[in-house]
This record gives sequence, structure tokens and C-alpha cells, in this order.
Amino acid sequence: MQIPFLLYLRKQKIGFLIFILFVVAFCVLNAFDGYDFNVYLYTARRLRNFENIYQPPFLKGLQYYYSVFFALVLIPFSYFPPIIPKIIWALLLAFWLYRVWQLSMAYFTISILSEKAKKYWTILAFFLIVRFIMYNFPMLQLTIFLLWATLESLRLFREDKFIKGGILLGLAINIKLLPALFLPYLLYRKELRGFFITILTFIVLLYLPGLFLGIKFNQYLLSEWWQIINPSNSEHTIETDLSAHSLTSLIPVYLTNAPGQLPIKRNFLDLSYNNTLLVLNISRIFFVLLTLVFLRTLPFKKNVSVLKDYWEYTYLFICTPLLFPHQQKYAYIYLFPAIIYLLYYFIVHFQFQKSKEIYFPLGIFILASFFFTPIIGSDIIGRYFYDVLQHFRILTIATILLIPVLLMCPPSKVELLTKNQ
Repeated sequence: MQIPFLLYLRKQKIGFLIFILFVVAFCVLNAFDGYDFNVYLYTARRLRNFENIYQPPFLKGLQYYYSVFFALVLIPFSYFPPIIPKIIWALLLAFWLYRVWQLSMAYFTISILSEKAKKYWTILAFFLIVRFIMYNFPMLQLTIFLLWATLESLRLFREDKFIKGGILLGLAINIKLLPALFLPYLLYRKELRGFFITILTFIVLLYLPGLFLGIKFNQYLLSEWWQIINPSNSEHTIETDLSAHSLTSLIPVYLTNAPGQLPIKRNFLDLSYNNTLLVLNISRIFFVLLTLVFLRTLPFKKNVSVLKDYWEYTYLFICTPLLFPHQQKYAYIYLFPAIIYLLYYFIVHFQFQKSKEIYFPLGIFILASFFFTPIIGSDIIGRYFYDVLQHFRILTIATILLIPVLLMCPPSKVELLTKNQ
């Protein structure tokens, strides 16, 4: 399904042209910032001089956490004025975000929805993630690319294009490890060819830079990269910074007297470091095992329902920023698929059934999604109250609340409603 607003604009040629110009202007304006992309280009310039890109000096103190291959690919762009590759990347982000919506629509029965329902669905879905869009674009972050690449590769696997899908997913994992959470899922769903092509691509891209940089220097950089992304590092165990949002930043601050940037008490226990680490690892295992509740079938069986496929994806996307350490607010663009799914579920129920049982999960969803909206932005509620929400990790807690809502809204219920429509 196309975005209804865009369909309307296409009929109004002047309006469509104005909208395209607005998107381009939005991308260009954000390209003048592009803080993170500046780091990528700076790292590429350092790599072409055969420097250790994982050690200082860093641009404005911002460390580079991504692969050697990604820095190598950016070397040709590092010769251009920075604004040129940044505009190109911003435009690609806009396209990939639109593509995420398009890819998602393929899993739903759109024809049963009224035109009014489609408009509400679209408006609400983008409203609930606009805050995360605004975290990604000024920084020209990678997360929208990773979200698109994962969904695109899953589409390719469904269409038996396992080579293309595996190469794309392997590339995404090589650049940043976040999509690796889908590798066990591919095995469980018997997508063996896609799994092995993904692994092969990932390994090839690890060592491919050796052809240009030298095998020894590339190996050295890989070891340096592992030193900073190793999840067992102490800095990834207890994260007290206001901008950190994951289980690693949530659990320790409530279980230990970890120092915060605000003088407000958070912890209700004062456990030792080892006990806190134990609770953290148990919580991670819990969320991993909860995946089996969503899968609901024996291993090596594919779903008949594509909607159930998407429902499973949404949980894995939610888990990604929760399980990986060192996650910032921009990573929560990964909530987009879950928001799309749940809005569809509620809209279908209100259109065809309107049962009272829907109000409880809907209430939790409204409560959680309120903290995703721009309403709680620092410009509206003020910097102090905004920092208080970050201090108590409300974004992470709200994200976790989406999980029971998803469990209460399985695809089987909505498919039963749509079956006879």
C-alpha cells in the first residue's frame, strides 16, 4: 500500500512536486549537521592514511564503532566536500524509510480497510516514530539503513532469492552487528541457504579490506574493533549516561547505587557488581527465551501465515536495542514494525468487532507509545523533565511494555476477523 497522502499528492501534480521538494530540503538541511556521518568520513580519511581508526584522535571525541569494510567503502567519498556524500546519504535514508513502510504493507490484508482507516493507520504510525526519525536524520545515522536492509533481506528470502538476501543481510551485519539477532531466527525457520550466504558474506567482508590495506594491518584493525565492541567490556555492563537506553542501562541503575547525572535516587536495591551482572544476564536470557513464545512451532518449520512472520519480526526488532549495549535513542526506530502491526490490529478490531477485550492491550499501548511521541520532547516539556525521563530510563521501560501488548494481540485473532471480509 502506498502512503495515502502520497497517493493524493500524485493526483495533484503541483502538490506532489511541493512534497518532494520539502523532502529534499529536509534532507539537505539535515546534511549540514550530520554529526555521525562526519565521524564516518573522518574515519575514512584516517583509514586511507593507514591509521588505527579505533584509537584517538577522534572527531569531537566521538568514537567509530563500525566495521573496517564500511570505512573502506567511504574512502572514495572522503575526497569530496563532505556536504555531497551527506546529502546523498540523507536522501537514501528518506527512501529507505519509505521502503520500510512499503515492505511492511506486503504482510497485511490492506483491501479490508476503509480509506479512512488507511489514513488513520498511516498518520498514527508515522506520528509515533517521528521523534525517532528526528534523532536519525540530524545525525545521518545508520539505523534506518539497518532496519530497511533486514526487512528487504527477509522479503528476498521469502521469494527464494537467498543469494541477494544473504549478501544484503551479511553486509548489514558486517557494518553493525545489530541485525545479527535475526541469524538464529533464520536457522529456526529453516532458511538455511539464506543463513549460510549471510554468514559467508559477513566473513568475506571482514577480510576483504586486507586486499587493499594489507592482511596484517586489516587483522590488526579487526582485533582493535573487537576490543571496543566486546559485550563483556566493563563500560557495556553498567551504563549511567543519560543518553543510554537498553537493558544494560536500565537494570543496573535500579539495582545498584550507580551514579547518575541527576541527583535523584533510582535504585531500590544495592546489589554487588557480580550480582547485578547476574540479574542482567538472566534478564537477557529471559528475552531470548521469550522468542519461543512468539515462534510457537517446532524448529525448521516455516509459517503459513505471512502476518505471523511479521509479528515475529516485530519482537526481534524490539529486542535488538534492548539486548545490545551502548544503544542511543535513534536505535528505537526499530520499533516502527511493531507500531505498524499493533495499529493494524487495533484498527481491524474496531472496524469489525469492537470487543471489550481490546481495551486492556490498547490502554497499555497508548501508555507506552505516549513516551515515543514528540509530545515529550525537550522543547515541549522542558530540558529538566526530559532529562528526568531519561534518568529513569522511561523509553526502555515503555519499549518493554510493547512486548505483552504484542502477546495479547496475536495474528491469529486478527486473521480470524479478516477471513470473511
